[in-house]
Amino acid sequence: MNYYELLNIERGADANEIKRAYFSAVKLHSPDSDPQGFKAIRLAYETLYDPKKRAEYDGYFVTSTDVQNDLLAARSLIRENKYKQAVEFLTELSGKNPDSTDVKRLLAEVLWYLKKSGTADKMCAELLEKNPSDYETLLLRARIAESMRHIDKANNYYNDAVNADPLNPRAWTEYMHYALRDADWQISNIFYRAMEQDINMFRDDYILYLVGTHESNLFNSEKYFEYYDKFAEFYINDKNPDEDVYPHLMALMPHFVEREELIPFIEKITPALKKSKQYSDEDEKSFKYIQMGIILHELHSDKRIHDVLKDLTEVLLSEDKDKNEQLEMEIYIVYNLSLLRPSIKILMHEYPDFFKLNQAFYVDALNEKKEDYLIDKYVAIHKKIRPGFRFSYDGDDDNTEDERTYKRESPKIGRNDPCPCGSGKKYKKCCGK
Repeated sequence: MNYYELLNIERGADANEIKRAYFSAVKLHSPDSDPQGFKAIRLAYETLYDPKKRAEYDGYFVTSTDVQNDLLAARSLIRENKYKQAVEFLTELSGKNPDSTDVKRLLAEVLWYLKKSGTADKMCAELLEKNPSDYETLLLRARIAESMRHIDKANNYYNDAVNADPLNPRAWTEYMHYALRDADWQISNIFYRAMEQDINMFRDDYILYLVGTHESNLFNSEKYFEYYDKFAEFYINDKNPDEDVYPHLMALMPHFVEREELIPFIEKITPALKKSKQYSDEDEKSFKYIQMGIILHELHSDKRIHDVLKDLTEVLLSEDKDKNEQLEMEIYIVYNLSLLRPSIKILMHEYPDFFKLNQAFYVDALNEKKEDYLIDKYVAIHKKIRPGFRFSYDGDDDNTEDERTYKRESPKIGRNDPCPCGSGKKYKKCCGK
């Protein structure tokens, strides 16, 4: 009885059907009442639920149950690195089953493991003479050629394999990984062709959606978002993702944040990332940066906020802050307080994290009683850092004056004059502190 029969499911069953069948079978064969039966069911479940193990199992799924069991036994020897024993076992098995392509192919594979690549390749060639469309043998021959650094031959064999079975995910996945290792110039072409066959082609190795999109420069393609959505779909539904996916994705997230059109994708996968077993407190800084990036995109699309505040926020968020650039933007804000105050208030109430980046300055800018103080302070700074230069911003190209002269809306208040707030104190002792 094969694993599918053991769980009473069809060959095309998906992961959810396999899980339901397993739980149903366990009720009939519990560890206490039937330990051997439970062990067999558990092995069947672990094999079929894992995409890679299932693909390997399906590769040796033959009509004869006896031969199938023998192939699985040989594969067990291979996993234990008992290659010589496996060769002896498979040689004897091949004598008993001279017409079995599966036995001869596995024997060729073991000989390859034993560094007998020439003999293994010859056996593959003999099998392909009988059946040129045997994609399994083509894939093995491609791997052998690649190990011998016959890169062009390997490419031809991989290409023949996907042509022999164009809807086979394993063939396309191996072809993509070959390109990643030895022929990166082929990635774009392979990815396009695979997607033309079936957009779900890489569901069992969904990191290839990110790799293929990036390497193919599909950023402006109408399919761009569709491929990212496919990655998100498979990653979110994967209860046991490959350990390489999380760090790879975390490394790409800062680059994703730079593209506004990927914000929905980021928001979709972030909850799944935070639920990952690999998530740690150290990653919280990265997620905070990601969240800030999302809000920054919202800020840039907010037409109520002046561009100088948006640009200043980016400067404040950058790792290598340009202090002079920050000062020049602050000078512009001080020169245009009445124009900028409404934007600063929106920043304070709706984007508090960004407001806090320069809170002391923004609080002073909002305080009308400190207007003269700020003007005097920043005019002096302006003269010091840019003598003879008139600061301009956002299309202000009127540089006819040698130096900008700020015109107050009301006369300057002397430090010994009464404070305009009506406190009765001198300005220097009250709001002019």
